[in-house]
Amino acid sequence: MLSQRWSHCEWIGLKLMAAIAAVVLIMSVAFADEPPKVNSTEVTPEEARLRKARVKFLSEAVKNFAVQVGEDEVESKLRSEPALVWDNPVSGTKVGILALFTRNGRPDVMAQFSFTSPENAVNEFHNFCGEKFVMKRGTLTTWAPAETATKWQTLDSTEKPAATPTLRLVQMRRLAEKFVVEDEFGWDKKELNQLRLLTTPVHRYGKADEETVDGAVFVYTLATDPEAVLMLECAKGESGLYWRYGFGPMSIYALKAKLDNTVVWEIPERKIFGQPKSVQYVSPYQLGPGEKFPK
Repeated sequence: MLSQRWSHCEWIGLKLMAAIAAVVLIMSVAFADEPPKVNSTEVTPEEARLRKARVKFLSEAVKNFAVQVGEDEVESKLRSEPALVWDNPVSGTKVGILALFTRNGRPDVMAQFSFTSPENAVNEFHNFCGEKFVMKRGTLTTWAPAETATKWQTLDSTEKPAATPTLRLVQMRRLAEKFVVEDEFGWDKKELNQLRLLTTPVHRYGKADEETVDGAVFVYTLATDPEAVLMLECAKGESGLYWRYGFGPMSIYALKAKLDNTVVWEIPERKIFGQPKSVQYVSPYQLGPGEKFPK
């Protein structure tokens, strides 16, 4: 009888452990930074091939643009790989990329290139630079914004910056989670969305011997589509290291960021396209010589 009871208890314990494991698995998927991988049976080989070809096309297309900063026209270099590959089922966007133009690692311009249909792509450039610059495609100047939508602010926090990049990353994730970012998404019919933070930054930068000791680019997304960006930095000041931050739009729709229920940054809707002096530059992507959309 004792052995039978013990076996029965063991069986109950195993069932309980299995149930706990299932719950943990569900929770890990629900709160993962990236959406769970789609079952291979749901994506055909042709769809996978086309997605890969589109990502490659967009990654090459952004290379047609050059950003030059200041009177000396210092090059802001395009990062070799996209910072993020994304999609947006809400808008129907199948695939897009986020690309960064940087100096010493610090982003000046962030670009989104995406397919809105098999025969149409859109390029969006957003200004995160405090200096004047020009963007060129070949010899033609396409964009020279007069201002930026990014306003830098000191982040008052009792949590002082840690001594190492690894520990600072833990802190920056915690700080980024304190912000709530809202997006009034929709061309005609608006829907207020609280954007989802990807807790893993898409880019890190900074140097110990410079003013910006450490920095991270966090994105707030609809699905995996970046709609707003937070640049969070550990900087040197007269009293030592401190935190500062700047938000910027990655969308034409109205955005608002809150901290402790107080609005700390907002920008209205901007349906402005192809304007060389606007804070952002949005237009259909024009195919260059020899370019063809993937099919």
